[in-house]
Formats: sequence, structure tokens, C-alpha cells
Amino acid sequence: MSTLIRTDEVPVADRLDYVREMTAATWVPMECRADTGGAYWGVFRASGIGPLQVVVMDVMPITVIRTPKLIEQQDPDLLKMLLVCGEGSSVVTQDGRQARISTGDFALYDTRRPYQVACAVDRDAPSRLLTFMFPPSLLPLSRNQLPSLTATRFGATTGLGNLTSQFLLQLASNVDHYSPAEAARLSTAALEVLATRLAHELELDRWGAPEARRHALLTAVQAFIHQHLGDSLLTPSAVAAAHHISLRSLHQLFHDQGLTVAGYIRQRRLEQCRRDLADPALASRSVAAIATSWGFTNGADFSRAFRSAHGMPPAEYRRSARLANTSAR
Repeated sequence: MSTLIRTDEVPVADRLDYVREMTAATWVPMECRADTGGAYWGVFRASGIGPLQVVVMDVMPITVIRTPKLIEQQDPDLLKMLLVCGEGSSVVTQDGRQARISTGDFALYDTRRPYQVACAVDRDAPSRLLTFMFPPSLLPLSRNQLPSLTATRFGATTGLGNLTSQFLLQLASNVDHYSPAEAARLSTAALEVLATRLAHELELDRWGAPEARRHALLTAVQAFIHQHLGDSLLTPSAVAAAHHISLRSLHQLFHDQGLTVAGYIRQRRLEQCRRDLADPALASRSVAAIATSWGFTNGADFSRAFRSAHGMPPAEYRRSARLANTSAR
């Protein structure tokens, strides 16, 4: 499901402040500057495709700046990609480089380091742009290779460049039509296409060592599990099918980390239940309802698993958490 955000839904004088708040919630905290002042106009459609966060936006000229101070406040360690869909150009500046990108071109930038992005720099009308944001660990490239790729223009003129741009554009254009399993598969395919394009830029014979590829796959699988914990049909077989790998390969992937797939799913579900039980805002919600919301279908099994993990039954844990909250206040 997409979330639609429009600046014309707030008073004119508040629009640029609204954009600042929206960018912080959607991406990361950034300064926002626009010559139009408070009367800024923009439309943003934010969606999730597997572990990828995707935003299609139609915006008037605006410059966003990620400062060292803002990085200190919040550093989620994410990689962002800006792709120009329509007319006009944008400029990405980071690591002492500047990339001017036009229709079909894209550039990367890292949220852990300062950057500046000037959107629709030569326009007096809205320009359509597309952003992807994801953990850099999803790319099978070493961390020390990424700085050489930021603020670099990746053109759409070559065969591989055009393929990358068109694939990502089509992926974002149809985001509301994918099932969760389809979104997981397509996000994996998108990262493979992007990694191949980046590797071409780095002139690598292969786009990642086997260890890096396994790590990227594990990260993608775990992100998929986190997004579907509430689905009672989330099983190792379903996870393997969503990522086009065999069940044996999936089990081996987790075994290499000293984990089991079912154990990982159960552990994450129990942790979410623990957090909800301790949340005063959910005090009126029954223990059974919380367990069901995180994929547990049998109350007795949930109670045993929770007690084994946390040393007490869920209802008792909730009472203890409530007393602790009262004492803290």
C-alpha cells in the first residue's frame, strides 16, 4: 500500500515546514530550502517493496541538505538512490563530487555522510523523481567500495544503464499491484540489477564475493520475515519460495549464522509480543489479541514459548511491566 502526501493539504505558510517533517519521517532528517518560501508545492507517494523504500515524487525546485549535526541526531545507515523520471535535471553532491542527472539517469548517496541534493534545478514546473532507500548491506559490495560510487552519474544511454533505469521505473510504477511474495522477489531482482550496474562501473569481473552475496541474501530474507511476522502462514517454505531458493539453501543460510529459520521467526515474534505487552498504549488489548497479531495461532503454545523466553507467563510479564512503568512515573 502506498502513502500519498500532498503539500497542498496544509496551509500555504506551513508547507515548507511540512516538507521538512515529511522528509524526516520518510527518509532521514534534512534541511529543506526552496525559493518559493512557504508556498511550496509537492506530491509524494511512499511505498515499500520488500526491504526497499520507494518514493515517487512530483516536486517544484527544492534543495535538501544532510548536515553533520543531523547525522549525529539520527544515523540509520542507509543508501539512497535518486532517479530522474521526467524532464529537468537534479544535482547530487557528496564526497567532494557532484553529479548532474537528467531523464533516466540516477545517482547514489549515503545517509551516513553529508550530502546535498538540488531537485529540478532548471525547472519552473514540477519534475517527477524517484528515490529508492535501503541498507547498503543488501548490495554484495564491500563498504569501502561505496564511497567511490556516490555522487556519480549513472547514465541511461548504454544498454545496461537503460535496462537498470527502465526496470526500476516499471517496478515503482506498479508498486500497488504486487503481493507481498511478489514484492520480495522483485526487490531481490532490483538489487541484483542495480548491483550489476554498479559492478560494471567499478569494472569488477564479478559483482560480489560469495560471502558478500550470502550476507546480502540473509539480510533480504530477514527483512522479509520482519515485514510478515503477523502472517500465521509465514513458514520456512514460504520464505524460501518468496526468494526463489530451495528450502535446504535457506536452512543452510541460517545455519551458517548459528540460527534456524523457524527459531528466528519465533524469536522475532516473541520480541514483538513482549514489546506490545509492555506498551501502556496497548493496555486494553488482550494477551490473546497481541499473540494473534504476531502470528501465534495457539494460545497455549504462545504462553509456553513466552515463558521459556522471558521466565514468566505473558500476563504476569504485562503486570510487571505495568508496575515498572508506574514506578518510573
